[in-house]
Order: sequence, then structure tokens, then C-alpha cells
Amino acid sequence: MFDVVIAGGGPAGSAAAMALADSGLETLIVDKSQFPRNKACGEYVSAGGVEQLRALGLESVLAPAAAPLDGIRLSGNGVRVELRFSQTGWALPRFRLDDEMLRSALSRGAAFLQARVEDVSADQIGSLLTVREPSGETREVRARFVIGADGTNSVIAKKCGLSVQPRGEQRFALGGHYGGLRDLDRFVEMFVEGRSYFAVNPFDAAHANIMVIVREKDLTARKSDVDQFIRERARSLSGDAARFAEAHLEGKRVAVGPLAHSTRAITAGNILLAGDAAGFIDPFTGQGVHLALRSGTAAAQAIVTAIGAPSSGRAAIENYAADLSSEMRRRSKLARIVRSFTGSAALSKRAARNVERDPERAQILIDAIAGCGPVEPALRLGNLLRLVA
Repeated sequence: MFDVVIAGGGPAGSAAAMALADSGLETLIVDKSQFPRNKACGEYVSAGGVEQLRALGLESVLAPAAAPLDGIRLSGNGVRVELRFSQTGWALPRFRLDDEMLRSALSRGAAFLQARVEDVSADQIGSLLTVREPSGETREVRARFVIGADGTNSVIAKKCGLSVQPRGEQRFALGGHYGGLRDLDRFVEMFVEGRSYFAVNPFDAAHANIMVIVREKDLTARKSDVDQFIRERARSLSGDAARFAEAHLEGKRVAVGPLAHSTRAITAGNILLAGDAAGFIDPFTGQGVHLALRSGTAAAQAIVTAIGAPSSGRAAIENYAADLSSEMRRRSKLARIVRSFTGSAALSKRAARNVERDPERAQILIDAIAGCGPVEPALRLGNLLRLVA
């Protein structure tokens, strides 16, 4: 029996595995994919995420593959705003991030099994997972604790009755790595129109990760010519046909969705959720990797406490759930505030004026979103920047 089995080998799962293995706990990561793998993601790591990777000892192996980012440009409703980061972020391919993190976890003593988790149940001893290997063979794995870090379609969350069915019209992300671009610099660019947007995360002057967020009905209508649809959306949202005229996909197109996942709780007995499995925040603000690293590490710390001091184990798990739930609520509010800036031409223009008038207050909001500043003051100031005429 393992001390901990982690479903999912992405940033949350590997961060948890590093902390658990460093504490001497026998840890197994189970993931259906073979690494390195491609992942549908904006491939943006905020300053807070960079700092967490540094704390995990991964800066030296990841920095050479990362392109530094100095800020973000938001365009929409006839308004263009440039916001600088107070600390540098990264554009970093996920196949490199995930692979290096998993390698580090294994080098510290964690084990890995390529398999799909199909079921999980709990008893007084711990938890029992049923997994299916690529050969089709099923096997059972027992653990004292389980961390579900298996993303927005989390099997762990579903099997434990923690998932909440998404409501309303859903959105999907489409894109990949593109070349043939022009005039890219060290700024993420976001072109916004209602609930849809087009994001450019540059690797260099001519290459970038491009992701287009679209409504389900638009994707359904254009499913036979998705790449052409992406190019059209890029040109229409950016308002610059020439700049993206020669853009071409390099490698495999990726898609993910629906972009929604919420849970009624983050823990169930000795089962803990982390990363997107615990709840999905609108990717518009780029908080995903930061929150994944933070929650994975925190879940591991709670389990280390629970195993080392059983009398306080339940309190440690409950504190993890309470702290992460609070953090996710606050970061969801930050995302809603920023998205509201682009909700209409009037709000966009008002927010742009207020940013120009009071850049120091705007910086507090940007730093909080990037994970290098406090959140509560940013929530208050974010509402002020949005509402003051």
C-alpha cells in the first residue's frame, strides 16, 4: 500500500509528489498520458508561478526553455490598455513544464504508473483505486490518501460525488503553436469580444501560443474547418488582417473544453482535490498554473501533517479545504472583475481611464492576479477602478 496515490501528473500532481517524496512518503503518480505530452493551455506562467517553480528547485532547468514576459495588452471595444508586470512572468511550453516537473518528482523518489483511473472508493484503511493500463489490463492500487489532480474532467471528483454539473452555454479553447507572426514582443496580447477572446503568448518575435476561446455553438458550426475558423477569429478580434495573414500552425492543434468545472467540496475523507480538479477559474487572467502549484504543495503538506500527527490529521485536511476554497473564491472574484472591464464599450473605456489616472492602484490589481501581491486590497481597488467614472 502506498502512502499517497496522486491521479494526474501535471503541475498540481507533480508539485504534490515532490513535497511528499521529500518528506519520505511512498508516493505513486498515475496518469493516462505518456510524458512528455502536449497540453491544451495558454502556456503562461505568472510571476507567482515562477517563484513557486524556483522554490521547487526547477528554475535552472526551466528558465532556458522559457521566454520572459513583461506585461499584458488588452484590446477590445475600441480600447487598448497596456499593463506591466512588477515581476517577470514566463511563456513556457507545457510539454516542457510538465515533463521536467514529473522528472523531478521521480528523481526524488516518487513512482509513476501510466494508467487511466476508472474508480475510487474509501474504507477505514484508506482508498482503493481501480486503474486501466494501456494494455487494457485493470489493477487495483491501495493508498492511505489520494490526491485528485486530474483536471477539469476529474474522475476522482466525479466518483466521490464532488463534481457539480456545469450550467449554461459552454466555451471551448482551440489553438496551438503558430509561426509566421509579426511584431511580437515580451507582452501577452488579449483581444476580447464579449465572452470570446483571442490570446497570443509569444515565445519569440515570430512564434507564439495562440488560443481562441469560443462558444460551443460557434465551434459546432465550424467543426469541419476549425483551423480556418481560428484564423478568422484572430483577424477579426485583433483588427489587423496583415499582422496575422501568414500565421500557420506548427505541430498539432489542441482543443479543450468545456471551460467549466466546479465542486461542492474539495475533500472527501482521505481524498483531496488539487489544481483544476478542485475548481476551474476563468483562464482569461492566467491564474491556473500558479494555483495548481500552490494547491498541490498545500495538499501534500496537509497529508504530511495528517500522517505524522494522526490526532491532528482531520484538522489538517479541513484546514486545507477551507484555505483553498477561500483562495479560489477570491481569485474567481479577481477574474470576474477583470472580465467585467471588457463587458461593454462603456465599462472598457471607464476602466482604461481609471488605469491611466491611477496606475499605482492598477498595479496592485495586476500583482495580485500574477500571484506576487495581496488579494484583498486588489479586490477593493479592482471594483474601484471599474466603477469610478
